[in-house]
Amino acid sequence: MAGQGWISSARYDGFFFFGTALLAVLAGVLVLAAPVLVVPVWWLWLGLVDGPHFAATWVRTYLDPHERRARARLLAGSLVFWLPGILALGLNELLGSPAPFEAFLGLSALWAIHHAVRQHFGIMSIYQRLSGATEQARKQDWAFLHGTLWLMFVVYLLVFPVNRTILGLAAEAGPQEQWAVRALAATSVAAVLGYSGLLALRWRRGEAIRPGLYALVVAVGTAAFGYFVVGAFEPLVPSPSNTEQLSFAVVAVSGSLHGLQYLGIIFATGRRRYGASTERSLVARLGRAPLLTYGALVAVSFFYLLVNACRGVAPDVAFFPFDSNAARFFLALYWGGALHHYYLDQKIWHPRRDPVLRRELGMADASP
Repeated sequence: MAGQGWISSARYDGFFFFGTALLAVLAGVLVLAAPVLVVPVWWLWLGLVDGPHFAATWVRTYLDPHERRARARLLAGSLVFWLPGILALGLNELLGSPAPFEAFLGLSALWAIHHAVRQHFGIMSIYQRLSGATEQARKQDWAFLHGTLWLMFVVYLLVFPVNRTILGLAAEAGPQEQWAVRALAATSVAAVLGYSGLLALRWRRGEAIRPGLYALVVAVGTAAFGYFVVGAFEPLVPSPSNTEQLSFAVVAVSGSLHGLQYLGIIFATGRRRYGASTERSLVARLGRAPLLTYGALVAVSFFYLLVNACRGVAPDVAFFPFDSNAARFFLALYWGGALHHYYLDQKIWHPRRDPVLRRELGMADASP
């Protein structure tokens, strides 16, 4: 089997798809131990992980001549996702109400969570196919991963006063709501315990457990640490001046895992696509040199840092006040780029339908 059950190799996968969970946890421990570092860590995450992972999508698509030819309509039509935030700002002015833009931000945030869950599912699915998981195991893994991640997210929103304030709820839940939240939390814990037992049973049967370990430890475990350990101490930014600063640490922890894993996928597929090629295009040269690729992505991310500075969210570098129209415009651009990334990713990562991508992911001998 290609890659002996790994996307690239045991060492490579061990770092990018499993070890990055430990890096995310260590980042969380660092900011909890020294809250003064939360803003620098947030900036480092933006410049070294988040920005490069966005740019990697555009390098793989718009910079690749083969992708431009094969996906011309997709690449042109998907640019529309840069517009909704700007249109929502226009509706704000037309209606004299902040509701359109607030609705846009809320829906964008939900899509961000969905996108993160999809990426976890995608990586888990690759390991399922590489390990020859049964159809029953695939369904069980799918249900646990999606159900538990979304349950924990809802509990995270409802259990902490800072999140409740953002949602427009009372800082403290009433008695009936407390019971509902406890029931959701108990369901999440029961799912984790039950799934852990299921993995133990699979192990005793000699079945593959790597996909399940990824779901349980990497995806769910890291999310639980971010939401309920780091989140319990938010806001770590002293005297937060806007709603985003209320969750800087949680976003940096979860975003570090997501972004580093995505870069791992990009480097692995790029190397397989161009490693044996003599093509001399820029994207081919980058594909053959992951370190050079990463350096280029970090350099390009300087513009991403400028956008974040212009949207006025950080307490130390804010070119415009957070509540100004100029900052809202750059916030619309920020989310426009994110939505464009989310949409493209939904279209370009389908190994079941793409035999070339299956080879690039080390799945050449795996069932589609």
